Amino acid sequence: MKIEDVMSYSNLSFLAEKAMEGFVTGIHHSPLHGFSVEFAEHRPYNQGENIKNLDWKLLAKTEKKYIKQYIEETNLRCHFWIDGSESMRFPEKTEQKLKFALLAASGMASFLHKQRDAFRFNVYSENKLIWESDLKSTRAHLHFCIEQLKPLWNGVKTDAIQPEFEFSSLLKGVKRRNMVVVLSDFLFLPDSKQESEFWDTLSYLHYLKCEVLLLHITDHKQERFLEFGDQPIKFVDLETQLNVKLHPSEYASIFKETELKRIATLKDKANSLGIRYYDCDVSEDLESALQYFYVERQRLT
Repeated sequence: MKIEDVMSYSNLSFLAEKAMEGFVTGIHHSPLHGFSVEFAEHRPYNQGENIKNLDWKLLAKTEKKYIKQYIEETNLRCHFWIDGSESMRFPEKTEQKLKFALLAASGMASFLHKQRDAFRFNVYSENKLIWESDLKSTRAHLHFCIEQLKPLWNGVKTDAIQPEFEFSSLLKGVKRRNMVVVLSDFLFLPDSKQESEFWDTLSYLHYLKCEVLLLHITDHKQERFLEFGDQPIKFVDLETQLNVKLHPSEYASIFKETELKRIATLKDKANSLGIRYYDCDVSEDLESALQYFYVERQRLT
């Protein structure tokens, strides 16, 4: 599945399910190996069933019989940190990077639900927290989260729930040996406070012995190699609105060299903290990123 083929679809729930099925069909280890029990949902009572799990309070209120269903929880708790900043909306007309991040995270969450693993979403931008969810593993939670992500998928810019955002605020609810998946283009101003906060936060995750995956989402053709055709173009910074007009081919070589150095530095910092890095090109199949996540998740169980 490629983002360019599905980005016009509005049903993120359907796409997430299809993305998940596409890479893990036939691979489904038994999820019932946990240590505690969590209420999942109700289902209608069928005549002749054991009444042990009958919800007597609901019966008294509605005069209808429902069975309480439970699921066993695994040790895995996964937190998705999705970068929703303006640079992730490149290219501006299609917002492929943000769509790649949203669909990848939704597909991963669908897989975690199948495995009865708990997951949580945080969507942030350069200076604000856009949205956060609870940490749960139920089907209702999965559907609720994807519904909350749909406006972003469809290009709607939502109000922040927390201005003056700091990366440390994403640590809420993260415990020892949890899994954290960061989906971003990792574009920071050089030596900025935000970049320093980001690495300080990842250092703390390292201290907590969390498994951290960095999914670096970029458009390789345009953002690394400046392949915009053979004509002058006005480039506009989506974060600051600063602009410059130039001929891409004249700067492609030095730009590529500078960008590859930045990426090498990013990888080195990640490696020094025992953090795993995966390079995602929005023009390639989404399943490759999901497969990488799947392998890492299986390694933890």
